[in-house]
Amino acid sequence: MCTWLLLLQLARMMGDVTQNLTATLDPVDPGVRAAASRLATTIDDSSEVGRVVRSLLNDVAHGERVVVFRTDDEVSPAEAAGMLGVTRQFVDRLLADEVLACRRLPGSRHRRIRVQDVVVVGVERDARRAGHEALRTAIEDAGLLDQA
Repeated sequence: MCTWLLLLQLARMMGDVTQNLTATLDPVDPGVRAAASRLATTIDDSSEVGRVVRSLLNDVAHGERVVVFRTDDEVSPAEAAGMLGVTRQFVDRLLADEVLACRRLPGSRHRRIRVQDVVVVGVERDARRAGHEALRTAIEDAGLLDQA
């Protein structure tokens, strides 16, 4: 399961528990990696929450950087770009095209974007990529792709 879906599911399941939680687990720190690995083995994964939490901890233990936000937290366009793995200019285009919604800070030109909206765009983007790859594979398997 992709990281976007795991974060979205975790945020939905945790609800009010994540009200004041914004954390970054940095896997560069060997202590963080070791602690994540130990903790992952103790998590009961018989529930969906347990599976999501274990998966996140395993990602950290294997060197992946995991950031947890509440879905109604807000980020800047630059932070949204970092979450999506795109440039800030691309996020500006998504905002201009109204693919992403934002609000302007009072008396300022600065914009804020809900994390939930960023996650939805990320999930949709991953789904489109997976669909394109599946279509390409089907075309190749059918021998319809020109081999020039």
